[in-house]
Amino acid sequence: MASTDAEREGGRPSVSIGVPVYNGEAYLEEALASIAAQTRTDYEVIISDNASTDGTQAICEAFAARCSRVRYIRNPVNIGGDRNYYHCFELARGDFFLGLAHDDRLHPDYLRRTVAVLEADPSIVFCHSRAHQMDARGDVVGTYEARPFTESPIPSVRFRDAIGLRPVIANLGVIRASVLRQIPPLLPYPASDAYWQAELALYGKLVEVPEVLFYRRVHASSGQAMPLHQRIRWSDPKKAGTIIFPSWRRVTEYARSVLRAPIPMSQRIRCFREIGHYIRRRGGSKPLLRDVKIAVKLLLGRTRPGSQLLSLWGRSHRH
Repeated sequence: MASTDAEREGGRPSVSIGVPVYNGEAYLEEALASIAAQTRTDYEVIISDNASTDGTQAICEAFAARCSRVRYIRNPVNIGGDRNYYHCFELARGDFFLGLAHDDRLHPDYLRRTVAVLEADPSIVFCHSRAHQMDARGDVVGTYEARPFTESPIPSVRFRDAIGLRPVIANLGVIRASVLRQIPPLLPYPASDAYWQAELALYGKLVEVPEVLFYRRVHASSGQAMPLHQRIRWSDPKKAGTIIFPSWRRVTEYARSVLRAPIPMSQRIRCFREIGHYIRRRGGSKPLLRDVKIAVKLLLGRTRPGSQLLSLWGRSHRH
């Protein structure tokens, strides 16, 4: 990783790249190599190892030994995927923050293109690029559809777009650090990046550059492959087995985002209307009732009489 004339006075980086990792030896070296290959080099790298039990530590220490701009931190215990991601940001010094999953990969021009967009327009708070989808071997198996965000200056319009039927990518791209410090940490809860995306949109514009500069890996052990109601153990191991209500939680956190945002009351009211529209688009009360049904089944399954009742109910519905 060569130094650059773009590095600012005092050595403070313009971009902080956080790499949260847990047992990532299968893919981590690819991710780190893609950082080292960046054409824009005024960055720092913060690797937060979530008490890995495989060869992750050795990979990280070797990478850090090759470059002074890399900081390797090893957590004494697994603090959960969401907290580990945010821990990287807590240690960041740059004006912009990029959280890179240990199994994803960057095109060499990713930083150059995305950070330039943010530097050119203070009203932009987030920038990502189009992305390829990789399989476990690292082969490209598809390209995600272009879904540019609205460029509206109106917060409620951006909010509607951010919570619409679109992919949630708020934890994948480059975020303006000054804005990220104004909103709550990433919650240790399934799909909490959806709340972040909504809240960021209330502070400014989200941008997707048209080039395909990001490689997202989807494999059997990745977080997105895990059923939503079981994902709590990844978000926070201490809450493994906890009964959750993800549909209720998403609506609640959207509302809290609106209440916190520095927007006029007229915009706040419009945002609450958009939450109502979101609920209708997602099937009205059906997802909320599904949360309740799953919770009841999990509660019954924890007792012997309840398990017997569920077994009888299942047999009766098969005939």
